[in-house]
Amino acid sequence: MNEAFKKILLCFDNSDQSMISAETTLKLAMVFNSEVIGVHGYNAGMHEGAFRIMEPTLPERYQKEELLTRQRDVHNRLINIGMEKISLSYLKPLRERFTGTSINFRERVKEGKNFTAVKEIIEDEKGDLVIMGSHGFNSDGNGFIGSVCLRVMRLIDTNFLIVKRGIDFSRPRFVVCLDGSASALSALRHAKLFQDAFDAEIHMIYVYDSALHRQLFGRLKESVINREGFSFNSKEQERIHDEFIDKGLARVGEMILERAEREVFSEVMSVGHGFGLVSESKTLVKKVLEGHIYKRICDYLEDINADIVFLGRTGRHYAESIDIGSVTENVLRFSPSNVFISRSERFRGWEL
Repeated sequence: MNEAFKKILLCFDNSDQSMISAETTLKLAMVFNSEVIGVHGYNAGMHEGAFRIMEPTLPERYQKEELLTRQRDVHNRLINIGMEKISLSYLKPLRERFTGTSINFRERVKEGKNFTAVKEIIEDEKGDLVIMGSHGFNSDGNGFIGSVCLRVMRLIDTNFLIVKRGIDFSRPRFVVCLDGSASALSALRHAKLFQDAFDAEIHMIYVYDSALHRQLFGRLKESVINREGFSFNSKEQERIHDEFIDKGLARVGEMILERAEREVFSEVMSVGHGFGLVSESKTLVKKVLEGHIYKRICDYLEDINADIVFLGRTGRHYAESIDIGSVTENVLRFSPSNVFISRSERFRGWEL
């Protein structure tokens, strides 16, 4: 039995999205022999503040300070006790779902600002994987990520599975986004663990944006051509530049995918579609794609109806101040698939 994820933290608020997350967690925990901790944060302080704001609206006979003080104390005790009980009741469907399984399940609730309480529980438990819905009860459509999800993601550097829809684990399809960074390589290793567990199809992709380079070259050309006697055959230079960039970036992508495959997949596999690979039980497809990076990734996910996309938290442009890379954040927002984000690695990437 694979025990790669010994402890899974499931953030749960009883929304439809968290119910889907619970089913996903149950499946993973059964396969990986994981302990599961149901996590919920409740904000009693918010209700206490709301009560204080409403005090001026009380009838005049209740405006005496001693009466207000007594009412505050009673209200605060009721809120704190009541909110904790409500939080535990929120987790009741989760408790019932895991009862009778072989999974070791327990609960953690904590008072505080929602994302802060959840963050503190996750930090205290030091789990191997955090699973949470992309939003709670509120959603504003495409690109919307709930505030608790986004804030916890930014504040904690660990492995996350952000759930957007249900997963058919009978024969899932995974996409791994690679750029030569250590974080992306870590994402591929996690994808392989999932592949081994569920006999999944993996698509390794590298995306480059040649249009960006053309725009930069165009601006450079405009700024230097015929200035101070400097001149060149702009059309010929532009043709050579575009050809070099397109072919060069595509070849870099191929090199990155080939090296990632060698480092992560040790078994010998025979050649399959494109420059993909196939074995009797597993499928590995490699693709170099061109386009605006995050959008091209999301389009590809939709094209193949991927179940999970795996990304590193940061890419080749890692720096100490970065909490999450821009491509990863945009894929998180706009991906039609569930999103697995691996913890960051300080090593930026290979020298190819």
